Amino acid sequence: MLELRLFTEDDCDRLIGWVPDARFLLLWAGPGYSWPIDRNQLLATLERTRGYRPAYYMFKAVEGESGATIGHIELQRFERRAGHIGRVLVGDSGCRGKGYGKQLVSLIVRFAFNDLGFDLLTLNVYEFNAAAVECYRCLGFRQVEIRERARQFGDEFWNLLTMELRREEWEEKEERLEDPK
Repeated sequence: MLELRLFTEDDCDRLIGWVPDARFLLLWAGPGYSWPIDRNQLLATLERTRGYRPAYYMFKAVEGESGATIGHIELQRFERRAGHIGRVLVGDSGCRGKGYGKQLVSLIVRFAFNDLGFDLLTLNVYEFNAAAVECYRCLGFRQVEIRERARQFGDEFWNLLTMELRREEWEEKEERLEDPK
């Protein structure tokens, strides 16, 4: 079982170590960071998490039994009751494909809806990232937009999907899971 813990300056080097190259960086973070990623870029984002009502929330994902940090996720407030999930990563390659991504996103959704009182969450994902798209769909996100050829890496052009989840849809899904009649 995973838990979210606040990302700190001490977590920067681990996260940097999970990003092997420029393509992976663009896949994970979009154009928000530049290659090579460094502490200063992460610290600039971390600075946005400060204050009473921060614009950003940065978390590390910690595996409960072992205490190992295995992932990273961010939530950006873009309106009073809406947010955007980004930079989702199960960084430890040995932990990928084991359902941690779904747990991680589920935790941030609960935090956004239950703790922050958000009504809407969005996220962006590249269309070819089938595992991530399926993970988000399983949690109730639905595609609302596709931007063709939104990003380029070398000779590759990547289509970008925007997906969203509304609080009432999440609550209905949670009720069905708790009461499977």
